[in-house]
Amino acid sequence: MHDLGGSVLDQLAAAELVTGFDAVRDRRVALLRERHDHLAAGLRRELPDWAFDPAPGGQTLWVRLPGCDAASYAQVALRHGVAVLPGGSLDPSGGSGDRLRIAFTADPAVLDDAVAKLAAAWRAYAADPAVRPVLPVMAV
Repeated sequence: MHDLGGSVLDQLAAAELVTGFDAVRDRRVALLRERHDHLAAGLRRELPDWAFDPAPGGQTLWVRLPGCDAASYAQVALRHGVAVLPGGSLDPSGGSGDRLRIAFTADPAVLDDAVAKLAAAWRAYAADPAVRPVLPVMAV
């Protein structure tokens, strides 16, 4: 699990106790840039109809799927062995229903496998409307 909201006191203590933070941060940023670019290249190659902008920061790409409900596609992707988070489950306005959030923190081999599974799921999804479940999705 990741800490998404440590206390301010804990954060201040960690900032004082951790030395060499700049070097650690710089290595992490470089690693994330590499993996971002690796995932982006794989998606462009295997799923050229999907649209996304380079991530300005963070650890995920927001991908727009052409003309479909991302929640139903996410269920098909899960049956193909890869879990992705549909954007509608993260948007309190009810928008982003055509988007996925895809993390790029994994090793390149894992990202390659994920892209291959996403592409197989996309082919199945596009070929047969019967595989398209419409389920309510909620991220907790």
